Amino acid sequence: MTLDRYDEKILAMLVQDARSSVSDISRQVNLSRSAVSERIKRMEEHGKITGYHAHVAILEEDLISAYLALTFRPLSCELVQPYLEKIPEIKMAHSISGDIDLMLLVQVTSMKRLHEIRLEMDSWPNIDKVMTHMCLATRVDRL
Repeated sequence: MTLDRYDEKILAMLVQDARSSVSDISRQVNLSRSAVSERIKRMEEHGKITGYHAHVAILEEDLISAYLALTFRPLSCELVQPYLEKIPEIKMAHSISGDIDLMLLVQVTSMKRLHEIRLEMDSWPNIDKVMTHMCLATRVDRL
């Protein structure tokens, strides 16, 4: 599915505020409410919009951040996609080049939860190795 400029504007508005009303969006993109509703529905059906999320304020000092570097034998990043999506503490997941196949950023509220996630990964298909890299300090955060 390719997006046109209207779809891109609608997506940008929903990313900015997922609670934007169809009426507000339609006014800002100069389309009818029904056209905006149809476009949103189409993007949901084609997987361009995968959900609507609330951002919960948690104090940074309350979070424990770690990068998990995963290697698979044989390579199977696609097979673990459903597992990744079920763990809300995984904030980013990137397939990368080099010796590591998948790099995850995990943010948890306790070491116990990080340990649970780490143990769960042992049951993932074709997992060969998981290395945990704890974040000690944030130097730059532009997200």
